[in-house]
Amino acid sequence: MESTRPKRNKDKRQNDYNAPLSQIRASYDICIIGGGVSGMTAAIVAAETHPKASVCILEKKETLGKKLLATGNGRCNITNNQCEDFELTEQFLYQHGIWIKHEAEGRMYPKSEQAASVLELLESQLKLLGIEVIVGANVISAVKAPKHLHFAGAKELETEFILTVEQSEKQRTTTCKKLLIASGGKAAPQFGTTGDGYGFARNLGHEVVKIAPALMPICCEGIKKDLKGVRAKGKVTLLKNGQHVVEELGEVQFTEDGLSGICIFNVSRYLKLEEQELTGMNGSLEQAFRQYEIELDFASETEHEELEKLLLDRKKIMAGLPAMGILLSLVPAALAETILSKAGVQNQEELTIEYLSESQIKKLTEELKKSRYTVIGGKGWKFAQCTSGGVSLQEIHLESMESKLVQGLFFAGEVVDYDGPCGGYNLQHAWMTGIKAGRGMAQEIHKNGGLDV
Repeated sequence: MESTRPKRNKDKRQNDYNAPLSQIRASYDICIIGGGVSGMTAAIVAAETHPKASVCILEKKETLGKKLLATGNGRCNITNNQCEDFELTEQFLYQHGIWIKHEAEGRMYPKSEQAASVLELLESQLKLLGIEVIVGANVISAVKAPKHLHFAGAKELETEFILTVEQSEKQRTTTCKKLLIASGGKAAPQFGTTGDGYGFARNLGHEVVKIAPALMPICCEGIKKDLKGVRAKGKVTLLKNGQHVVEELGEVQFTEDGLSGICIFNVSRYLKLEEQELTGMNGSLEQAFRQYEIELDFASETEHEELEKLLLDRKKIMAGLPAMGILLSLVPAALAETILSKAGVQNQEELTIEYLSESQIKKLTEELKKSRYTVIGGKGWKFAQCTSGGVSLQEIHLESMESKLVQGLFFAGEVVDYDGPCGGYNLQHAWMTGIKAGRGMAQEIHKNGGLDV
């Protein structure tokens, strides 16, 4: 696959990378708020599509790609080959030196299995393309410029947006023709994603669909402390007021205050509360979340009647063993003890299997197939991997990620209303929206004519 990357102007290559705020220009063709995957990707594509365009990334944290480094526990689950437009992302990655490999369920990883190597390659491209990067740069405001603006070097009618930027308690103002909001959502604020982009979008006239943390552990009532760290495979079903919402197969991990694991993360995307529900519960989040239950099926491959027969057979062939023995090899020992307790079996060490009654066997079967835990909340923003909700997709041209409401305004990444399951779907969204936005901004500048060079 041959790269068709255009050559940049040599003078552009001399631009400072990680420049101080004092070196910020009065005007750019393209400003990008956010130096995550979507922001870096958009900058690279824009610079390659229109080599003479001046491009600047403004990143609030002291380094780029903080959240990228945490993906896949550092291995970087970079995309998923089941995603729409996967081939375009694969091509972009390959052309920029990032080789990927396939794993189970379509998950894709860099061959190095190191997120740090992916970030290093992206940063190298930013340097080669002369893209200005200012870190520690907190954008305080982003507003549409009035017509006929004359502003410190900005050309009349060409300036579309005015940005006020703060770094180390000093403020500067710059302008741009095209603005990309790629500042992420609110999930994992320790990486700099504190929801700033939603405020910019609202101030520029956009609707923000109600946001909520997603892909996170779920807090449940009645989890015994000694179950912490226990893992078991099976089916997870989310219920709301007793009604089926969604189900997932996978491994569940018990925590000190609830449940975790990829399948739990995936069902957490559907753990949402409407305003009227909160009002009805006098604003109590815990009470509102109690509408939800997690149902665990530890024998999902076995039908209810078949499982009951299996336990009755084990009662005969395992006579003389302590009661807990009836569940050994079916579930982990610590979990077996909990299931027996929930089924009403007391004196587990003294009671032997043959003395288990038929009603207790029925209850054990029920607990193995439908062990329920009342939800009292999600683990919250700090532990969430992505944000549900965001800037409404109905107000965005999806082929270019340009706003339908404000000409010259673009969005990419987690700031828009999209959340996918675990497995590389959310990073794929970041790559793809970044590619589209970068191309869209560069093409708009070329179409309108006139460049700051």
